[in-house]
Amino acid sequence: MKFYPQLQQLVQELEQDFTSISEERKTDLNLFAEKIKESIQQFDKAKVIVICTHNSRRSHLGQVWLRLAAEKYNLPVETFSGGTEATAFHPNMIEALKTAGFQVEKIKDGENPRYQINISEDDKNQEQLFSKVYSDEYNPQENFIAVMVCTEADGGCPFVAGSVARISLPYQDPKYADGTSEEKEAYQKTLKEIGREMLYVAAQV
Repeated sequence: MKFYPQLQQLVQELEQDFTSISEERKTDLNLFAEKIKESIQQFDKAKVIVICTHNSRRSHLGQVWLRLAAEKYNLPVETFSGGTEATAFHPNMIEALKTAGFQVEKIKDGENPRYQINISEDDKNQEQLFSKVYSDEYNPQENFIAVMVCTEADGGCPFVAGSVARISLPYQDPKYADGTSEEKEAYQKTLKEIGREMLYVAAQV
């Protein structure tokens, strides 16, 4: 699949930057890749739920980037996200995705809007992204890999019912920069970090 030009350029830059990932971090990422391999071997595909507390920033990024990485490396991986509570997909993260080259369309208004995010002109994905708890009926209920991307959810959910594996991959929450001059930079930093690591994981499968 050929991604949107701006997004394609970012993907290439992130892949060329795999060397910036520490060896300690690569150990965790390689474990994630191994669990994806095992799920594909056992179930013919891997289902992944990316989890953070509010399902508003980092977990959505993980879901979107892992789907793109799976498309790039032709992997049978389905991606989802959720939280320990539902809030809303944060508008700052929506803007960060647009800035990076993703196509974002709001398909439902309200306190918890729904969005469709596409990665290329040929992208037929109709998945709706919105904030929800990880056990929501929209997500798989069994045989999935749970990826914890914030320390709060990681500590609060030592066991994730229905999961075949639980991976801890915490990222800094960019909300610390909300309303400051560092806001856009902070969100782009997190977006690129998660993108780099999801691409790395897919490349190891």
